[in-house]
Amino acid sequence: MFSFILKRVLAGIPTLLVVYTVTFAIAHLTPGSPWDSASANRPMEPAAKAALDAKYNLDAPIYVQYVDYLWGAVQGDLGPSFRDQTQSVTDIVIKFLPTSLALGSMAMALSVILGLPLGVLAALTRSRVIEAAILFVCTVCVSLPTYIITAVLIVVLGIGLGLVPTFGWHGPLSASAIVPVVSLALAPMAAIARYSRNCVLEVLHKDFVRSARAKGVTNRRIIAVHILRNALVPVVTVAGSYTSAVLVGSFFVESIAGVPGFGRYFVLAVSARDYPVIIGTTLVYAVIVVLCNLLVDIGHFVIDPRTREDMR
Repeated sequence: MFSFILKRVLAGIPTLLVVYTVTFAIAHLTPGSPWDSASANRPMEPAAKAALDAKYNLDAPIYVQYVDYLWGAVQGDLGPSFRDQTQSVTDIVIKFLPTSLALGSMAMALSVILGLPLGVLAALTRSRVIEAAILFVCTVCVSLPTYIITAVLIVVLGIGLGLVPTFGWHGPLSASAIVPVVSLALAPMAAIARYSRNCVLEVLHKDFVRSARAKGVTNRRIIAVHILRNALVPVVTVAGSYTSAVLVGSFFVESIAGVPGFGRYFVLAVSARDYPVIIGTTLVYAVIVVLCNLLVDIGHFVIDPRTREDMR
């Protein structure tokens, strides 16, 4: 198990290097400079721009900037922020990332708590109406973009009913967390429910399930021990993929709902052409994705004994 984890961690290094290279190229090869947006209302003198370029090493050749930033990132230094010169990118990560992680974790917890029972219910129920209703809701939740869901929830719950604030963040346990959490949770909830239903239906027809019923095992035990455990393996894969997507894909939700998270700051950094923040946040997101994929493999190891032979 340890050797497998070590191999996966080492395999993630080339992935991070590719992500860094692509992000660096896009950020630096796009026409313009970080000082254009800062001087949009009040033009900046060329001498002032040259001084800022020299201060932040932007006048160096592109390959020198590439190597310098990469070497600093390896040492844990993600560079200074051009937009907010009072703090570094590392300070920004420490300040804003916990909010995004809390938001994403709550959304995924809600999606699993709702999605798994709905999927099992859709597979085991004998009512076509209930099954069709669950599948319809899942289809709608998967089809709608999160920013549309966020806007609708704000209008309905905030403006219409007055149950939640229309903008702002007062902590993960406050009413202000309802809209962003629900917005991020609906799509993964629907996907988990659909995959759970399909996997349970597939396992229901396996020989070991028929054997358990022939031996007189109760339906509750068959569902809990035989069906769910075998059906959870692909569900864990889907949940892991959506976990990384929710944790790194909350840009629009945070911006619309006014959540001071990592995603919202990333959007502001892109609009301000803040190279170090753009590259640093992208690298942090890439690390989160690699870790989520590793956790999925570990989950397979725990749930399905058949995968343990492949991991040795």
